[in-house]
Amino acid sequence: MKILPGTSSIELGKNIAERLNIPLLELKVKYFNDGESYLKIIGSIKNQEIILIQNTSPPQEKNLMELLFLASTLKELGAFKVHSIIPYLCYARTDRRRLEGEVTSHQNTLDLIQNSGVDSLATLRVHNQKIFLETNKDFKKYNIDFTPLLIPELHKAKEKDWFIIGPDKGSYDDVEKIARELSKPFATLEKYRDPHTHEVSLVDTGFDCHEKDAILIDDAITSGGTAFDAINIIKQKKPSSLTYFCVHALAKKETFIKMMQIGVTEIISLNTIPRDDVDQIDITSHVSKFIEENLL
Repeated sequence: MKILPGTSSIELGKNIAERLNIPLLELKVKYFNDGESYLKIIGSIKNQEIILIQNTSPPQEKNLMELLFLASTLKELGAFKVHSIIPYLCYARTDRRRLEGEVTSHQNTLDLIQNSGVDSLATLRVHNQKIFLETNKDFKKYNIDFTPLLIPELHKAKEKDWFIIGPDKGSYDDVEKIARELSKPFATLEKYRDPHTHEVSLVDTGFDCHEKDAILIDDAITSGGTAFDAINIIKQKKPSSLTYFCVHALAKKETFIKMMQIGVTEIISLNTIPRDDVDQIDITSHVSKFIEENLL
């Protein structure tokens, strides 16, 4: 088995390869004046199982296209199997057709990845696990549980009296598991999305986190609209502190600055999308463990 880090996951790929003592394939990269990618894989591929690690975070189209190019080339050059590790899977939110004519980009993305020659796909906290696993059922897919990374961090804060909160019912399994492991209370808000405007509104479900250390658990943040609505509802309940956690930190720096200005005490994310303006939990050991248990 060998690891090929794509252009968007070079550091993660190298760290995982070092941790698992798996040989690395080298990738030569350059970009033409029109922005198109030149990619060349260096190393022995024939009859090898390859773990291709490539994020599809912004710029989504570029990173996704490079993933497809690399996967198909690996198969053309004789790779026995190609396993794709995608820390953040793009286009997963548009997973259902709500209005006539809408493109289901999640389905299309999975089609493209599978048809490129990828034999299995693993990602962290996909938008909707049920739809993700049921789409293209013949395609082996894994939704890696992120909670084992967060729970130890919350355990360390022994001075905190946590109250775990999810922004919608889709987060129920995550917050229930975290709360159970910590023996702490939890609640979820309710979310409604207008199918025409795509605007989201949240409904308070009547929980009480007064003088508790509230932590809002989110799968991803982009514009921050839903997160700010949730934060405003939680703030009205006067918690002792308010921590915001997201798996995938896609928002602009200004969004997190504003979050702190309105009363969020701490912001934490996984480094599925590496950045230096929020505290991040490294996924290297967790993804390495997944590879050991499922691919080696």
